[in-house]
Amino acid sequence: MTTQTPVTEQPAKPAGVRIVSSRIPGLDGIRAFAFLLVLVGHSGFSWIPNGFGVTVFFFLSGYLITTLLRLEWIQTGSISIPRFYIRRVFRILPPFYISVIFAVLMAWAGLTASHVHWKTLVVVQLFLTNYSPYLVGAAMTQGLSVLWSLAVEEHFYMIFPCAFGALLKSGAGISRQVTLFGAVCLLALTWRVVLMTVFHADWSRVYSGTDTRIDSILYGSILAVAANPAIDNLDSWSRRGCTVAAFIGGAALIASIVIRGELFRQTVRYTVQGLALLPVFVFVIRYPDSALTRFLELKLLKHIGDLSYSLYLVHATVLIVVQNLIGKEPFVALALTSLISYALALVIHLAVEMPAHRIRNQLLQTQNAGHRAQTLCLPPDCKSVG
Repeated sequence: MTTQTPVTEQPAKPAGVRIVSSRIPGLDGIRAFAFLLVLVGHSGFSWIPNGFGVTVFFFLSGYLITTLLRLEWIQTGSISIPRFYIRRVFRILPPFYISVIFAVLMAWAGLTASHVHWKTLVVVQLFLTNYSPYLVGAAMTQGLSVLWSLAVEEHFYMIFPCAFGALLKSGAGISRQVTLFGAVCLLALTWRVVLMTVFHADWSRVYSGTDTRIDSILYGSILAVAANPAIDNLDSWSRRGCTVAAFIGGAALIASIVIRGELFRQTVRYTVQGLALLPVFVFVIRYPDSALTRFLELKLLKHIGDLSYSLYLVHATVLIVVQNLIGKEPFVALALTSLISYALALVIHLAVEMPAHRIRNQLLQTQNAGHRAQTLCLPPDCKSVG
């Protein structure tokens, strides 16, 4: 968990803003749900929408990152880019390198029947896995292809904090922020349509490209700035209205999964899902007493959500090893992969993530106290996977 640091000199809080200093309810459970979709889908249950799990990760990442940046701006009147990247580096890189080493060792041991080529490792280190088919002539080391989604998020992290900070410094209001984010989302949708209808691109190009999937993250950012249940005063919104909106959002999500047309799936689907997640997230966060949020707050789901980043990083390699050794029977593969991935993720959490977290906090404590924004007690420091 992140510690909540008091702010010595806070600028006036904008009208209509309320700072919530408690942990955001339901998000760990959402993260666990998203990972389980990915795990079960990868294990051989092809009818499970594992791609939707990644979309949820993207939305969650955009929401959490933008929420933290908004809070820092509200509390200090600025955004510290060095502090942002210190948090990201110590959160993302240690487990990432462990997972890469693990995949390489399994390949060298012959357990994944995969070759290790230096070009693919360079691409992975540069967070260009989602463009690897166009950059290298060698196949990706088995187990590392799931890092495509992490590459999309890293590209977002490289651009968004500076762009968002500049937008805030320019005095842009919420409507302008939402308009700009929405324009980028519309451009991404248009580009997907062009790729599929004009250039007849392969589905994987659209599915994994940063230029084609960045809107899945930005929809979370739109929620964070437009109607953030953790920050903004939404007292005028009735519970009944939010419930109806959440049901409509849920129905739209189901429809987006059921519709199987390839053109729809690789173009409009991501837009529908991004918009549909907005009311669902509002409901989950705003009403912690609801049956849905209480379910997402179950200890088991919170625990899985807490380990979800490392689970995501190692599960693909583990699954390939398991399938090579005992076959591809889905139930057996799922059970063994779950147990082994959990054990590895727990070790990574205790031996790698927690020490990195302590080092990160020590570095942050050396920063100017004026840049210490009060943060939500997010699970831990808005980690995300994809």
